[in-house]
Amino acid sequence: MLSFYRNKWEAYVGIPQHEASNLLEKVMKTRNIPFTKASNPPIYIYDSNHDQIIYKAKDLEISIIYVSADPLTRFFSTLLGTRGHLKGISYLSITFTSESKLELAKILTDFYHNCPQEPWRIMGHPRFQFAFLLQLINKRKWKKACNHIYLKESF
Repeated sequence: MLSFYRNKWEAYVGIPQHEASNLLEKVMKTRNIPFTKASNPPIYIYDSNHDQIIYKAKDLEISIIYVSADPLTRFFSTLLGTRGHLKGISYLSITFTSESKLELAKILTDFYHNCPQEPWRIMGHPRFQFAFLLQLINKRKWKKACNHIYLKESF
């Protein structure tokens, strides 16, 4: 979740990948931002079955990654037959330039306001059930990115 890159923003979203994708498309169409949509193979550490959804706009690349559970949890839940109970959340990984920072802040703010729940709420997911510190860090990142005071500052 923590990124050491200057032009990268990453955070979890407490909704499934397809909902996050639909919401992002709605926001980008509302803002009249032209984009292309593609997919990449899944990142095994997050989930082995769902491809990444990639949105490319001018100076922005937004990856929506499906997160179900870690490989060990997936293994045991498959053995126990409870894998169907592991609902997924999303992980946003966004690369941007200094010129697109303000546009990204507006997209994230619209995403936040149109999300059916606060996007940083991830406690319902079994992987994050007791990850209080992670949720606080996630909330701080969302608040900083969406707060109008920070629109011109670096996030």
